[in-house]
Amino acid sequence: MSISNDYEQMMISNIEITCGFGFAYKMKQMCQDIETSKNILNQYHQYCETEQFTSKINFSIMILKTNVWLFSTPSNIILPNKLEHIVNNFNKFYKYLHNGRKLTWIYQHSKGELQTFFTDRVYTLQVSMYQMVILLLFNNALEWTIEKIQDETQIKIELLLLVLNTLIESKILTCTQFLDRDNLDINCIIKLSNDFRSDKYRINLNTTMKSVEEGDVKNFHNTIDQDRIMSIRATIVRIMKLNKTMNENLLIDTVIQQLNSYFNSNVSTIKDCINVLITKEYLERQSNDKDLLCYRA
Repeated sequence: MSISNDYEQMMISNIEITCGFGFAYKMKQMCQDIETSKNILNQYHQYCETEQFTSKINFSIMILKTNVWLFSTPSNIILPNKLEHIVNNFNKFYKYLHNGRKLTWIYQHSKGELQTFFTDRVYTLQVSMYQMVILLLFNNALEWTIEKIQDETQIKIELLLLVLNTLIESKILTCTQFLDRDNLDINCIIKLSNDFRSDKYRINLNTTMKSVEEGDVKNFHNTIDQDRIMSIRATIVRIMKLNKTMNENLLIDTVIQQLNSYFNSNVSTIKDCINVLITKEYLERQSNDKDLLCYRA
């Protein structure tokens, strides 16, 4: 194995200790998705050569399983023609490769680079997909109202105002009515800032949208919690299958002891898991002693 593969295995082992086997397994699948994506991208480049599909846009992609990766629901947006052409071509290729599978494009985690030709010198802007879609509109017209930008892109208005604020504050765009981030409305006129200057030739404007980030972090923690609950239930069943009958408090202590090297499980969660397993008829309480649990074969 390579050094990077050794490090990857060590990282996954540490995650298994911290978060449990279920989450470590998902992390392993994530790493596999990344490697698979590299192979698919190579196949796509060969496909483009065979089909004589040419584009001046350098394009790369990652194919990630929805049941493994924790992304919030993407917003539908209208892409510029050149980008839509590439997306449609890849969809066609992927359908040929895996008929029956469906791709969902996660635009909130997509990014790219644009070059400026309206400034005194050429800059390379590193931008999010939302920023890119907005900036490319200025190839078609020199000024836009926010209402018209929203019509052309279909970016949700709350998100659109947030993205426009980042571009105005970075001085790429300008708005004569702009006073502060709460001042923008749909009638404001947005223009390119022709006097834009920077000491850097490459400028990173790709700031993570807080609302998107919070949604994905919430999904991340929810998945860890669910994996831990399933681990607790499996541990309870394993212990009870071995012992047949057991005092509830002793069972709770045993579960905590067995899972302690993986994660800290609290008593209330374990009790909830016991009640769920009773409802599902894996366990039952003794009629003459409610603290005594029995395993139902």
